[in-house]
Amino acid sequence: MEILILKTLYDKIKNNQSVALVTLIESQGATPRKAGTIMGVFEEGIIGTIGGGLIELKVIELAKECIKNQENKYFEFDLNGNGKNSIEMSCGGSVKGFIKFLKPNDRVVIIGAGHIGRNLKSLLNNSSFDVVVFDDREEENRDGVVVGNFETLIKELPENKDTYFVVVTKGHKSDFVALKNILNKEYKYIGMVGSKKKVLEVRGQLLEEGYKISEDKFFAPIGLDFSNGTPYEIAVEILAEILSVKNNKEVKHRKLIV
Repeated sequence: MEILILKTLYDKIKNNQSVALVTLIESQGATPRKAGTIMGVFEEGIIGTIGGGLIELKVIELAKECIKNQENKYFEFDLNGNGKNSIEMSCGGSVKGFIKFLKPNDRVVIIGAGHIGRNLKSLLNNSSFDVVVFDDREEENRDGVVVGNFETLIKELPENKDTYFVVVTKGHKSDFVALKNILNKEYKYIGMVGSKKKVLEVRGQLLEEGYKISEDKFFAPIGLDFSNGTPYEIAVEILAEILSVKNNKEVKHRKLIV
């Protein structure tokens, strides 16, 4: 059963769902289950059991709070009806446990497999990010690049709210198509390469068409401000900016404040 629980949680994480793993770490008295027992909790239900009844109900509630708040948590219950964390159950005893929050990897989606996109992908190869690269040119169908229509590729991309979108396509029109579709997705960061003039034009077009831009998540021109302008160093600037957002660090951005 334990293997099934772990596999179920793994499959849900691979499908971009956050989950919680509950583990009993101490069990005293005539409690329903013993130390080492595990249970999986996710948005639509559970797998496994730590004994049922009121205690399980309370732990499921705690686990769903952990998923919502993206946090881990210890828990302790006295089943004799005594003390602060008491629950009156006929079995008596006490239990302690730990809830481990698990989520999909943060993801970088690179829209455009040109010089900057390829360099950024290379920099990310040994990172903890899941990396997806899209391009609409058949000649870029190599090295893990997914080729197709940007609108379709982005629409069909599974949701992951910890996604960092990097828009570095071959031109203004394809950038605009990508951005329109990205703004309908969940995301933590959107970055677009280009001059300040281009950024203002694209933003204006998006606003005219009724799209809402989360200013704290939209970075354009993309990247920090320290490179020599080569594709490799621009890619480094982009990755540095993504890491600053991910790790909530204060740095000097290129982004235009409007």
